[in-house]
Amino acid sequence: MYSMILAILGLMVAGFIAGFFDSIVGGSGVITLPALLSSGISPYMALGTNKIASTFASSTSSWTYFRSGHLERRLLLWMIPFTFVGALCGADTVLHVDQRYLQIIILIAILVIAVMTWLKRDLGQANEFVFYPLKTRIIAMFIAFALGFYDGFIGPGTGSFLLFAFLAVFRFDFITAVGNGRVLNFTSNTAALLWFIIQGKVVYLYGLPMGFAMMIGARVGSRMAIRKGVPLIRPLFIVVSIVLSMKMALTVFG
Repeated sequence: MYSMILAILGLMVAGFIAGFFDSIVGGSGVITLPALLSSGISPYMALGTNKIASTFASSTSSWTYFRSGHLERRLLLWMIPFTFVGALCGADTVLHVDQRYLQIIILIAILVIAVMTWLKRDLGQANEFVFYPLKTRIIAMFIAFALGFYDGFIGPGTGSFLLFAFLAVFRFDFITAVGNGRVLNFTSNTAALLWFIIQGKVVYLYGLPMGFAMMIGARVGSRMAIRKGVPLIRPLFIVVSIVLSMKMALTVFG
């Protein structure tokens, strides 16, 4: 009982930190998935449980960005349905992957996000988005389905992938890119969570407290991003990603 309480408290600390970072640059799964795996549950259960916490956090940050007006509704109208369907497909697919390979896939995803975060640090200085009715919609639907599938399949770094898509492909400024990414991340989290619940791959005792802590972290982080920007957050996120990927590597190959 004592060890379980300590595990829950540890997950809540990890959840607050993850929610804070996720609301700004994405990548909560980089923190929450290793934390859940270290609690002793299986990779499948960790993925499903992580979706509870992630859905809580993304709902909070999405609402904050919505209230601030930093959304491109013309784009989201086309992306939300494809994100939802993609996440359902990804969540179903991951349940057919051998657990022996799952942790290796997660580790690779974490390392990729860390590198991308470092290389793309200068994007998002100004909003240069131009809406071309046909071209923009086709690209948006493809990105929405692909990243929705990835979030349902594994998840770590989906917020960062979405952030980079809005920055590099659609040329949004940083805050608008984050706001739109949060809405789509909430969509994919919700779809994947529903599927994992149906399949019985959720540990509520861990997911609900972690989700509550992530909501608080997401609220603090999104409000800070809107008010001040994040000159310090990106390098901190890279450091956290590297440290956790090293820990994950020791778990997988140790």
